[in-house]
Amino acid sequence: MKLQRITLRNFRQFAEEQTFDLDSSALKPVSLIFGANGSGKTTFLNAFTWGLYGTLSDDVEQHHRLINDEVWRATSMGETVEVSVDLVFEHEGDTYRILRWASVRKDTDAQSVRATSVKLEGWRTGASGASEMLGAPQEMVSSILPPGVSRFFFFNGERIENLVKKSAYAEVQKDIKVLLGLEQVERALEHLPKVDRKLTTELRRYGDARAAEIQDVIDSKQEEEKELAEEAAVAQRNIAALSEERDEVASLLRKHADSAPIQTALDTVNRELGEVRQALEAAESSRSALVATRGFQAFTKSLGDLTATKAEGLYEKGALPAPLKREFVDKLLDDGVCICGATLAPDSDGTAHVREWRHRAGLQVVETSWQQLFGQLRPLASARSELKDQLTELFGRISNEKDRLTRLQERQAELTGRLKDSPAEDVQALQTKSMGLDTRIAALQQRLGQISVLRQALEREIEQKTRDRARASVEDELAEKARRRSDLVQSVTRALKEILRIREDDMRQRLDAELKSIFAKITHQNHQPILDEGFELRLEKEVDGVMLPVPKSTGENQILSLSFVTAVSQIARQIRTEGRAEGSSPEGAGAYPIVMDAAFGSLDDDYQESVARALAEMAPQLVVLVSKSQGLGKVVEQLLPHVSHVGIIETHTTSDGDVSDDIEVRGNSYPYIVKSSHDRSVLKEIQ
Repeated sequence: MKLQRITLRNFRQFAEEQTFDLDSSALKPVSLIFGANGSGKTTFLNAFTWGLYGTLSDDVEQHHRLINDEVWRATSMGETVEVSVDLVFEHEGDTYRILRWASVRKDTDAQSVRATSVKLEGWRTGASGASEMLGAPQEMVSSILPPGVSRFFFFNGERIENLVKKSAYAEVQKDIKVLLGLEQVERALEHLPKVDRKLTTELRRYGDARAAEIQDVIDSKQEEEKELAEEAAVAQRNIAALSEERDEVASLLRKHADSAPIQTALDTVNRELGEVRQALEAAESSRSALVATRGFQAFTKSLGDLTATKAEGLYEKGALPAPLKREFVDKLLDDGVCICGATLAPDSDGTAHVREWRHRAGLQVVETSWQQLFGQLRPLASARSELKDQLTELFGRISNEKDRLTRLQERQAELTGRLKDSPAEDVQALQTKSMGLDTRIAALQQRLGQISVLRQALEREIEQKTRDRARASVEDELAEKARRRSDLVQSVTRALKEILRIREDDMRQRLDAELKSIFAKITHQNHQPILDEGFELRLEKEVDGVMLPVPKSTGENQILSLSFVTAVSQIARQIRTEGRAEGSSPEGAGAYPIVMDAAFGSLDDDYQESVARALAEMAPQLVVLVSKSQGLGKVVEQLLPHVSHVGIIETHTTSDGDVSDDIEVRGNSYPYIVKSSHDRSVLKEIQ
């Protein structure tokens, strides 16, 4: 999807009809639009999502007031006024025009645009120039860019860190699957049980009692597994919500005069506890790996001593090294001459003595093997010593971390007690609430563990019962056919689950690698972003070989989220390009625009510069909405070489006093805030 043009008509701050050209090139993919606070930057951002999906973000107040207030007041009672967003974009060789509009009759001064009055129309123009009206424009838009995925491409930068909140992970994971083409497999997995139920119904109808009995058990187990899966999903959402609520309580305690020092100390202790637990887990894992791979060496001393003693005895007896080689003795017998020069006549005593030496001569292969074995005794002793040293070091690390863990837990209990016993009743209430949330979270986490064990057991039971069903006697031909088909459905289900697992992991790893690459180009900190199996974003740093979590500031959260959004865009483009079965991909396949408001406000100067540079270089199309304070300076320096369009949202205000202001862009001055007889915003392209 590549944006071409957007036209607003009476849409909130934007009165009458206003158009902005968004067409851009690969060399200059950026459209940069300046606007003062309250000018309509957030409204302009929401014009895209309302035009495409009919939705506004939560940070837009009074969703029902879509029509410009000045226009609404100027409309006479009984007359109608129109509001619309007209969006033109290209996608994989075709041009689309999406028009969402509403014609509202004014019957009262209070404005209210009902969803039922909003209409949507769409047209598609092919490469030949022929156009057609879309029969289902919303379905077409959603197939190009699903609504849930749009959060990654149309967002408020000041709230983008919501992507890293715990409550967002389940939704983010679902949206990523849609964008990366994994939802088809999930849909198949949702559909297959319905097919299986139809087949097993036929099996019961035409099969014998034994097969029907087994099938009843299978159905019961599958239903139980489904209920557990739903319970696990609810528990995970509840844990995320409770965790955020607990964080909010901690934030309130930090702000309270009586509890702030204690809560700050408790935050430090909690952070250190997380680091200790991670370090302890790493040390215990290292110990386990060492014991599993080299633990046997600790039990080789007695065997080595026995081998050395045996070897020394053989040396003393002259058995090692072998005094004569069998090949050498054979040659003496063949030549008939002893090593001393005497003749070896057949059946003579001399020949008998030489033959006796032949039997005493060692086999070369045996001797070589013995020498090699004996040669390993000294390195084996060295390996035992090294193993002992490494285990001693690991046991010391584990002991130290356990001691530190105990001290921190005692300190945590002390600080928690001080908050609970605070003379300030509101502090007591907050701490009691926090402890209650901890208890509920722990109970849910324990239940999740139980559910995981139960589901694994159910899967094994279902597989066993399916095998029992396959062995059950079924004489009716229809019942046998239903059973075979049901067995096939079960096989396909298992295969699809494995395919989904593999593809999910592959996509996650690719996204994680892209995230790390982009993040490294932005940040100057030695931090590493992690996208784990649950698509949870976090930052870590390496300390003495152990990866430890990094507490994220608002700015770091924003950088992490921006890196993630950019990585999603990059991978989505790759996936769509790779997904072609034959031929080359259409121009722009898998490319999606990024439209962002207030992306730089929470960042310091260095980060503003690096984020602007990274976005300009990596996004296929970028529309940036910034205030004068956010956009001038290093942001503009990085973006301008990549800019195809520069615009200003002029703020026209009836405010008293001299509020007029100008903005200077590329050496030219333009109106920024204008004293006017009307309150409205005017969208202008200046370069």
